[in-house]
Parts: sequence; structure tokens; C-alpha cells
Amino acid sequence: ATASKHPELKKQGIRIPAEMAQNLALLHSYVLIKLHVKRGNHLKSARMLIRVANNLSKFPNHVVAILTSAVIECQRSGLKSSCFGFAAMLLRPEYRQKIDPKWKKRIEQIVRKPDKSEIEEPLEPCPFCGHPIPQTQLDCPQCKNNIPYCIATGQHMLKEDWSECPSCHFPALYSEFSSFLEGSEVCPMCSEAVKLSDLKKMHVSDMSAYTSDHQPDQ
Repeated sequence: ATASKHPELKKQGIRIPAEMAQNLALLHSYVLIKLHVKRGNHLKSARMLIRVANNLSKFPNHVVAILTSAVIECQRSGLKSSCFGFAAMLLRPEYRQKIDPKWKKRIEQIVRKPDKSEIEEPLEPCPFCGHPIPQTQLDCPQCKNNIPYCIATGQHMLKEDWSECPSCHFPALYSEFSSFLEGSEVCPMCSEAVKLSDLKKMHVSDMSAYTSDHQPDQ
């Protein structure tokens, strides 16, 4: 419901409430996890799981499943420190008995023999001020703007790689959305059919429609 309301509010010129935008970003990140795993993009899946796992209060009925997936995907992707942190959380008394027996020994071993090495997340420029920030960070510490996210990856948008879904008009990194559509001509946000030939790369002047929606609340 939140996803369908968002473009309608934009069309009417109504400013999107910050909480609605944040909830949609989290919900979409959750959806992207399965899409990334299906395509074998375990690092992208792990990054989305980290975002979701850092907001567990929004997913109260899926805490153990999210943490377990975060452990598995982070370990696969070389994010060993994050993997250890989520494994340690799972072994808390309130979660321990709910762990799938299939993964319990593996999780216990990760905590017993911790490897806290971590692949550093690449930095990309904020589309508003150019300050370098991690790819999946959606707020800029320099200009204080909330940054639009790519519906194909969950990463923050880049000025020079901008496009949008022709149906729901949510932004997407042109390079990433193009690659996504080669495997499935369906928008990951609105589920409408999108042909690769209909995807257009947008220039900086086209960004104005997005900036006002992503100013932080005063």
C-alpha cells in the first residue's frame, strides 16, 4: 500500500512524509534481498540484510529469520565482522531456541571462533553535494540530505547514472537497472512490465523532481 501511495502523492505535489519514505525504503530493501540471492549477488544481498537487520523493530515477526539470513549472506560475502555481530545476537536467550537446527552449530562456531575482518564498502559521491559516502548509505553527513535509492540495488543514487521506472517513476541507477532488466523485464518496485528499450538515461537537469522529496525534516 505504501508503494502505491508514494507516486500518487508525488503526482499531486504532496510532500512524502519522512516516515513513509523510510518505511518504504526498508520494505523494498527486504524485497531486494531475495532478488539479489536469486541472481547470485550475495554481497548486494548482505548489504540489504545489514540495513534490514539494523531496523529489526520494523519486522517483529521475522527477527530470527532475518538475523540467520544476515549471518549466512555476510559470511558468504566476506563481511565477517557483521556476520559475527548478527550471530552473537542470535545466541541471546530470547532468540537461541528459535534458530533453525540446520544453522545452529554453524552460528555457534562463528561466535566461538570469531573472524572480524570485513570488506570495506566502496564510497560513491552524494548526488547533492558530491561528498563520498558508502554505496548503501541513504543520508549524507555533509549536506544532511536524505538520498534517493536505486530500486534495482538499494544503493544510493548517482547523478551521472540516473534513470527511473517508466511506470512508477521511482529512481534507479541506469547501469544497474539495465542489467536487472536483462534477467527480468519487471520493475522490482511496482511489478509492472518494463522493456530495456524503454529505459532512458537521465541528465542532471532531470533530478529536480527528486530533490524536494528528499530534504530532511526540519
